[in-house]
Amino acid sequence: MAASATAAGAGIDALERKAIADPDSLRAGAEYRQAVIAAGTFDRSIAVFERLAKRPGAGAGTFINLALSYVDKVPVSGAIRQVYLGRDAIKALTRSIDLTPSVLAYYVRGLVNLYYDKLIFHRVDKGIADLEEARRRASLEAPSPYMPRILVALGDGYFRFDRRERAREVWRDGLANFPSVPDFRRRVDAADEQVRGIIAGVLDADARVDTSLRELFPDLADARSAGR
Repeated sequence: MAASATAAGAGIDALERKAIADPDSLRAGAEYRQAVIAAGTFDRSIAVFERLAKRPGAGAGTFINLALSYVDKVPVSGAIRQVYLGRDAIKALTRSIDLTPSVLAYYVRGLVNLYYDKLIFHRVDKGIADLEEARRRASLEAPSPYMPRILVALGDGYFRFDRRERAREVWRDGLANFPSVPDFRRRVDAADEQVRGIIAGVLDADARVDTSLRELFPDLADARSAGR
């Protein structure tokens, strides 16, 4: 058992060195963060990417890696801390967009914004705007690996914003173009009350989001399988 733990620690150390050597690399960042998720040492990757983001000349990828490190910690945090982690993720993604606008940064920022619809927080409209921009940019790529996730989230945003028919239009478009993605059929076939439950489950801050970037790097595993 001790030998196994030592080997796992050495593996994380090696991945951390790769991430530090190339902080703008989304692949290096994703590999490192998935190992951190499996180990449950979320503050470790946050500290690393916060430090890297403070370096002069830090690039857009560094801030995406930082934002995703914050997102990774959300499910294991208390309600108040979740709010601040989401806020910090939005700030990091905004910085990434300021440096180099990208489909991924707009998609993730839009998705994070959708979680803020309770109490004094009302950011769903901002989430929709980000996701629409992500869709516009993704439509210029042939094909964009993130388009299915963008359309699912965009429909969820419209539904949460009480534009239910617009939401269904988005999901039907997704189903027509990506018939093998079950999330579209699940929503299109469901009654409104069922859809509310689906979206509440998806946008539950206690549920882990897949941040493996497997759309970009299909060989990378989703660390949710580690049960953290």
